[in-house]
Amino acid sequence: MPYRGLITKELAELFGVLAHHQRIRIIEELHDGEKDVSSLAAILQISASGVSQHLSVLRAHRLIVERKQGRSVFYHLRQPEIAAWVLDGLRFVGPHKEEIVEFQSAVKKARRIWS
Repeated sequence: MPYRGLITKELAELFGVLAHHQRIRIIEELHDGEKDVSSLAAILQISASGVSQHLSVLRAHRLIVERKQGRSVFYHLRQPEIAAWVLDGLRFVGPHKEEIVEFQSAVKKARRIWS
């Protein structure tokens, strides 16, 4: 398969983009619907310029799309399924065996909230 190297490279780049916890949080927040920089900054409790930098990375990797409305710019997920995929990844970073039940309950709760 000649495309295998290209595909694995792109997947590695995606993992690199998702390697920052604030970008994951932005993806989680945009799963609920589009938001502007000010809203995301308030939710994430980081500066608007910090949010803009993360949005720039997400936009460059085609994970989010912007929509301009007058002077405002709103962002949404290009493929909302990525939020569920990220949530599914939580099971790989989960707790030790004795904490599994509590962890699974938290994941189920997050799924209800995000869907």
